[in-house]
Amino acid sequence: MSTELQEVKLSPDAPDGTPRDHLFASTSLATWTTARPEQFARDFQLNDTMYRRLDPEYYAWLRARMVVAKKAAVTGHLDAAAFECLRVRFNAIHAWAIDRFGEVQLLAAVGTLRSINYRPPRPEESDGAETTQPTPPKLSLEAERIARAKQLIDEVCDRALALGWTMESLYFSDGYERRPFAARYGMACYIGGGHRIGEVTRQSIELIGPSPSETRSRFYNPDVEQPWIRRAPG
Repeated sequence: MSTELQEVKLSPDAPDGTPRDHLFASTSLATWTTARPEQFARDFQLNDTMYRRLDPEYYAWLRARMVVAKKAAVTGHLDAAAFECLRVRFNAIHAWAIDRFGEVQLLAAVGTLRSINYRPPRPEESDGAETTQPTPPKLSLEAERIARAKQLIDEVCDRALALGWTMESLYFSDGYERRPFAARYGMACYIGGGHRIGEVTRQSIELIGPSPSETRSRFYNPDVEQPWIRRAPG
């Protein structure tokens, strides 16, 4: 989640007899409301921010990301002030969702959500039509590798944290590239361009590929006991 936050401003419910506002939210918890949602797609972009119309499933995904953000704040990987802004934003969205959908429907969505399969709103890809927007610079091969590695880890992050992994062991707190004088590297440093993630356990995460060899290797959790490590009695 982005930590570039703004003040939360949710429109109040419309008076009886007039259309009620519908809430759209971004992955950074920015919000936008309209009384005429039929005029907008489920996902739409306003300036540089993508919004999605809030429904129980999207609410459940945002809630799951808040769980990750809270763990990052507790371990010192997310600034406390930034997390507090996220918390205030999410609480406002939560109150709106409770009023619109009800607690039972939201809890059902939370219970059935599989974060790894959910696809949040993303900027639309160009369809080849002419545009006045400047063409972004092409990423280097290393930048592309880092971006893909981060995306792969994002998909299993919730599951890994629940099993005892830390944000540092997954992403590496100072970035995604190898640093020659770092004490250790996060898993993102070892994900190649053709890798995909397989089994996720408390002790290790499986890396598969690249094709066609489909070689399987494992990145081991440095923060938990491993069966082959025997510690000398203290």
